[in-house]
Amino acid sequence: MRSILLLAFHCACLCLAAFGQSAKTAIPFELPGSGHILVKATVDGVEGNFLFDTGAGLTVLTKTFFDKLPHSRKEDGGFTAFRATGERLDADLYTVRDFRLGGMQHATEEVSYLDVKLGGLDGIISLKFMEKQPFTIDLEKKEIRLETPASLAAIRKTGKLIPIQPEDYRGHALDMFAYFRVNDTLTLQLSLDSGAGKDVFKLNAKYLQALGVNVNDTTRVKKVARRSEINQDFVSHTYLTSLDKLAAAAVPAVQTTGFKAQFVEGLIYDGIMWINWLGNRITVDVPGRAMLVQN
Repeated sequence: MRSILLLAFHCACLCLAAFGQSAKTAIPFELPGSGHILVKATVDGVEGNFLFDTGAGLTVLTKTFFDKLPHSRKEDGGFTAFRATGERLDADLYTVRDFRLGGMQHATEEVSYLDVKLGGLDGIISLKFMEKQPFTIDLEKKEIRLETPASLAAIRKTGKLIPIQPEDYRGHALDMFAYFRVNDTLTLQLSLDSGAGKDVFKLNAKYLQALGVNVNDTTRVKKVARRSEINQDFVSHTYLTSLDKLAAAAVPAVQTTGFKAQFVEGLIYDGIMWINWLGNRITVDVPGRAMLVQN
């Protein structure tokens, strides 16, 4: 009887341990109709709502949220970034304390802030925060899972592997890219941007002709001007149309067809795309330079 009780107690402890581990490694998120991944995090004990954005480069807080932090240290140097449209942003850099996202905790984190309103959000958490930690965005369970070496190895056995090219900007910011075939014509290196929004596929306008898009055909192409929400003097021009096919160069089976595309003048990349269409579970392994997708 004593052995049975000990066994039952041992099993209960294992279950509780597993539950605790799951709670620590799973970060819940909200997924509104816009396709954005919204998470809660705390900085120096102050809780906020954030956009998890693999295309943001640098982690940025709103000034309103930043001003609530009891401790911050301004760094001597700054950082010049460029939005995808080419708009220049000169940012001051700050070190903040105790940045927590689910089970991930950074004793210090480098951030900047902008005096803007983000629709009720307190900032944007970039890929830089997760640069050493492989993770899975599970769109069905609406959680970000922090992967272990064992769980990552299991995913590599079943997932479709798309090589990624991380872009580290002097240790301050981090983005990631991968190669995709567009209309079976061009192989372009696209920014993988979880913050782009639902069904957003942007390409550099210099590829219009190569992809057979006639900007003078107003029945198929619409030109729009967009003013920056940060610098009101900056205006970008975009051609809206549809394309036939987009497929991962390394895994052609990962594809979408008949999609709406935006050709942006002055885009600093070949293109940018949201990543939710790739699969229900998207694993990002920056150290391993890989993205693994599963349905």
